[in-house]
Amino acid sequence: MEIAARRAYGDELPDPCLDRIRERVFQLSRLYFAPRKLSLFRQRVEGRLAQLGLADCCSYLDHLERTPGEYTTLLDLLTINETFFFRNPDQFTHLREVVLPELELARGREMMRSWGGSGGGRGIMKLRILCAGCSTGEEPYSVAMTLLEGLRYPKAWDIEVVAGDISKSCLKAAREGFYETERLHNIPPDLLRKYFTATSGGAFAGEELRSLVRVIPLNLNELMGGDLPAGSDTGWGGYDLVFCRNVMIYFSPACQQLLVETLSRLLAPGGHLFTGDAEPLHLFNHDLAVVPKAGCLVYRKLENIEHASSL
Repeated sequence: MEIAARRAYGDELPDPCLDRIRERVFQLSRLYFAPRKLSLFRQRVEGRLAQLGLADCCSYLDHLERTPGEYTTLLDLLTINETFFFRNPDQFTHLREVVLPELELARGREMMRSWGGSGGGRGIMKLRILCAGCSTGEEPYSVAMTLLEGLRYPKAWDIEVVAGDISKSCLKAAREGFYETERLHNIPPDLLRKYFTATSGGAFAGEELRSLVRVIPLNLNELMGGDLPAGSDTGWGGYDLVFCRNVMIYFSPACQQLLVETLSRLLAPGGHLFTGDAEPLHLFNHDLAVVPKAGCLVYRKLENIEHASSL
């Protein structure tokens, strides 16, 4: 009766094994479940217990320690992965109408200055974008469509959109590029016809989009610790655009500071960072400047690091 009453009033019961699971999740991923989110954490873990037919959290903890791959399954369950095409549309409008024209102008000038040089302008027209926490792929494909539509001569550019996530199931969905009909509603009809192949129950991202997007496993915890994604070289970084939206909310404040520093390091000087609606960076120290006229959360890395300061 006491247990039932405490749960009815929303009190969380102490469970050393559940706490140990939570600690281990944090060690592996930096995903932080504050006290107000403990009920959600418990709910997700208990759902997995039911799937496995295990009696309690201690049994599941033992299963986790004996089956390392189970942590991947658990992380899939703990991350909500809510996303949709052209989420935060003001950011895509700013990208198309302001950022891309500025990039075209700057790179055009660089190309002209390079004429006659020994390098021949090699690499100037490369455009690198990172979507960190890409979920099931709607964000990177939205970025790819915006680039193809917003650049005056997209075929003149060497474009790479790197899409990374910790969830294996999300990465599989992003690589397949299939979306049910109800998930396609935010795509303008002309872009849907142009860049997707309709099929029963939905549509597949077409080859023109898929050729721009490279999907990779990406654990931000490892990235913050200085480890590069598998298959990356020591020059990983130098991105012109980084999208990391609705990801920071999963981390503790200390980890959020480290994540902001990491994302800034990944940006090329003058590069842009797009964050989620609830993820302003004014509480953190960084070398990023808010873009005041964007009408949405967009930051730009200062080109002269000596003038960096916290906002």
